Amino acid sequence: MPTHPAGRIRTRLRRFGDRFHGPGAWRAWSGLLLLLLLLAYLVYVVRTAPPEIELRALLARLSLGDLATAALLYGLVLAVAILGWSLIIGTLSACWSVFEHTRIYTVTAVTRRLPGTFWYMLGRVVLYERLGVPRGLTALASGLEFVAMVLGGALVALLTWPLVLGGQTLNLLLVLLPLLIAALLLNPPLVRSLVRRFGRSAGAPAVRYRQVLLWIGVFALTWCIGGVLLFVVTQAVTPLPLSRLPAIVGVWAVAGVAATLFFSFLPFGLGATELTLAALLTPFVPTGEALFIALLMRVILTACELGYGLLGGLLYLPDLLARRGPFAAQIEQATHQDATESEEVLAPARGVPPK
Repeated sequence: MPTHPAGRIRTRLRRFGDRFHGPGAWRAWSGLLLLLLLLAYLVYVVRTAPPEIELRALLARLSLGDLATAALLYGLVLAVAILGWSLIIGTLSACWSVFEHTRIYTVTAVTRRLPGTFWYMLGRVVLYERLGVPRGLTALASGLEFVAMVLGGALVALLTWPLVLGGQTLNLLLVLLPLLIAALLLNPPLVRSLVRRFGRSAGAPAVRYRQVLLWIGVFALTWCIGGVLLFVVTQAVTPLPLSRLPAIVGVWAVAGVAATLFFSFLPFGLGATELTLAALLTPFVPTGEALFIALLMRVILTACELGYGLLGGLLYLPDLLARRGPFAAQIEQATHQDATESEEVLAPARGVPPK
């Protein structure tokens, strides 16, 4: 791997270009096209109705109470997400220590802001391996978590899409169509075949369909609470009636699912999530305020991830100081391995009597 800065940049650019070739290139091209369409839409809106953005005035609308409420709501989202992850990894590995799941989830969540999923997955695999969970089961659990998260977000997005598009009320016919699509996405034979296919090599037990539905429901709840967080932030910037809450929840779900499925090929997202949020918020708030809210959400989420990640790191501090838990397991394993190697070196060869 190149160590020179220019060499590292060329390597990253080459990897970025490789995503537009091969079997999965359609997702990268679709995401790029969607990103360009969103950018063109925002440029059109700004050109036709130039927003009057006064950053100081917008910042002055925020209060410490609003920021504290957003942080508490993020903590609730994190708690429900940890619950969903605990159900998945506990079902596959029989490890039901909620305290350990909380520590690992909060610490590794910080690495999600790094490019790619390598660091995030590596942290999980290493920490769970020290608890006796095989690497394959941790990887499988992470894959099932991703599927449940996307399907939960898609379910919320499908149920609220008429409101996201500007509708004032939900029409029964417009609700039945998303429910039909959701039923197709949650097809029991399809889910079972995926679990059997990817879980057999990792030694995972059989997963029942109702368990998968429970996981999807838990992660759908995280999307709903995240939408409430977005509504609180939006309400702090510009007044909105409470009747707009379901639509804002749908905006959050649509933006999140789009960023997960289509914009994951971009380093750090390159503002794709913020563009999606701003574009979807423009029917409800002025363009300038929509852009400000989208950027403010990124700042709040990043600060909360770092804060709760630091809290998770502090939960590891007693084990680190006392050399117990995962830290003790690593030391004992290394000591045992060194002792075994020493015995093999000092032991006499076969057929040679000891002196």
